[in-house]
Amino acid sequence: MYSRYFTPGQRLQVQTLYEDNLPARREAMNVLFTNYELGYFDVAIPHSWPVKEGLPFPEGSPLEIVSERYGLWLKSSASFHSQPSDKVIRLRMNDDLCIFRHSPQQRVETQIGLCYSARRGDLPTFHRQWRQQIKKLSTTATALTAPSFSRGQVNLSASGIRMPLQTAVEKNDLCLLMLSLDDASDPICTLTEVIWTAPQEEGQGITTGMQFLNILQKDQQRIEQFVNRNLPRKTKGPAVADR
Repeated sequence: MYSRYFTPGQRLQVQTLYEDNLPARREAMNVLFTNYELGYFDVAIPHSWPVKEGLPFPEGSPLEIVSERYGLWLKSSASFHSQPSDKVIRLRMNDDLCIFRHSPQQRVETQIGLCYSARRGDLPTFHRQWRQQIKKLSTTATALTAPSFSRGQVNLSASGIRMPLQTAVEKNDLCLLMLSLDDASDPICTLTEVIWTAPQEEGQGITTGMQFLNILQKDQQRIEQFVNRNLPRKTKGPAVADR
């Protein structure tokens, strides 16, 4: 069945939920399908993950694979098997492919505080930076760790964000992004990936659509609640902006 719905170059998201020494969090990476054989997926990592950095996921750790094909969403569970090279990881599939129609998440146009660092680099570096920042925010007074935020007009959902950037970025670039939903709540730190870019209609800079890769579970719930509170009363349906 996998061979019918997955073809070389198809984009997948590999994600897992961690509940260890940090707050419960989702960590994910976007990869490209390359091959399926004897119950295993080989997938390519657009951003390198040097073998010397250690495994991207603990061996045998449960994973969820999500993709889209023919207008349908595909989901399957798997486990991490091995890493043949810096650019390839191998997953043991659980033969439980689920095919379903997916309604886009609710989104809202709003102004929030933004602080970001965008650049090209390998995934391990960004993962370390994100975990370090999460640890600081979790163990230190917010007043001592929160950066200065600039207000910006965004289109926000629990899975991603459309926002203006003055920094030059390209598709697949990574961004360490902090959001301040309001002055009374703690900032949210996410690791995001640029999905698309476009010139701004007015002024300099670009508009980007970014997908959240790493985010605390409670922060994703906070964004979802924020979006629902701020939806126009007569919203007919969400607009897809980060895909």
